[in-house]
Amino acid sequence: MKIPLTFQVTEYDCGTTSLLNALIYLFDREDIPVALLKAIYKYTLDAEGSSGVIGEAGTSRNAIDKLSYWIDNYSKKFDFNLSCTVLEKEEVTENKIIECLNKGGCVLARCYQETEHYVLITKLDDNLAYIFDPYYVEEDYYYKDEEVAVVLNQLFTHNRVVKKERLFNEEHKDFSLMEKEKREVVLINRTVAS
Repeated sequence: MKIPLTFQVTEYDCGTTSLLNALIYLFDREDIPVALLKAIYKYTLDAEGSSGVIGEAGTSRNAIDKLSYWIDNYSKKFDFNLSCTVLEKEEVTENKIIECLNKGGCVLARCYQETEHYVLITKLDDNLAYIFDPYYVEEDYYYKDEEVAVVLNQLFTHNRVVKKERLFNEEHKDFSLMEKEKREVVLINRTVAS
């Protein structure tokens, strides 16, 4: 059974929630191994905040890299049809993102939103990126921003529509993938059963 994508419960768990949402997006609830959930909760929320509390700075890039590697190994060992490919800096291209999405995958993206923030990209067309942002906002939150819209009735796929130019912009605006040297995405795909 498919279930709706979910929202983060604190100011810090965007990485955790977006990874869970990738599983929810790609698989039926009964097909998601509990081992993957345990690993996501184990590896994320690892960054220390300014107050010294672990988790208050969210999830580090290092944790995303380790978790992606762990998921790939788990999938091979237990014949679970999932792959994660981390792309950084100049490797992050529109063509690679489109290729992943066209294969039915999704993309965990680190973008700008007052700070670095994780979201899930589920579709990209000629003009728009369809994104599930785990940070809940009211419908009129982006009413002054002509490049972003909140969508409330597509909780299985997206809750934001963002102009593609904004996504690939290097400025610090909401949903920008930021400067090329800071970019990081994870291409997440179901693999063909062997």
